Amino acid sequence: MTPSDASIDLPEPVAGWVGQLRYQRQAQALVAATNVCALCAAVEDANPAWWDSAVALELLGAEFTPPAMVSSWTRPELWRPDDHSEVMPLQLHYDLKAAFDYPTALVSGFESVFYQPAVLNDRLSSSQLLQKVSAEKTTRLGRGRFWVIEVRYHNQDEALVATEQFDCFGYRREVES
Repeated sequence: MTPSDASIDLPEPVAGWVGQLRYQRQAQALVAATNVCALCAAVEDANPAWWDSAVALELLGAEFTPPAMVSSWTRPELWRPDDHSEVMPLQLHYDLKAAFDYPTALVSGFESVFYQPAVLNDRLSSSQLLQKVSAEKTTRLGRGRFWVIEVRYHNQDEALVATEQFDCFGYRREVES
């Protein structure tokens, strides 16, 4: 299943999406200690490096944030008066469901790779990349396609902070007669 496989019949505009960065978005807010504390309180993470800047500087050399928070920094606020976009955090996934007319799609695999930590006061950005799409297949769930989306996170210096890879399956249930 490669993006350049000519035997896979992809409708337009999906064929043009493969290998193209889409939905490049800059975070609305800076990486902030209050958000780190809120997450750590919610999951009862008592790591002193997340709670005390002096400890963070002593242990880590900088005020890093928990790696699991990387995607939270670029997610849109629930509502902002200056943001009228309707882009979802994994919008490309929803675009594919619509393009293939699949009522259901799920994430069957997920992997994060961290290259460098997000530091307090960084402003992160994200972009989505459709890596590949399969031909239609029939599974126990129904008839559909597999696709792989990579989300890339960069800091304000354009340094790669992390990537997330989503392995997905969009499908339509087959009606038994």
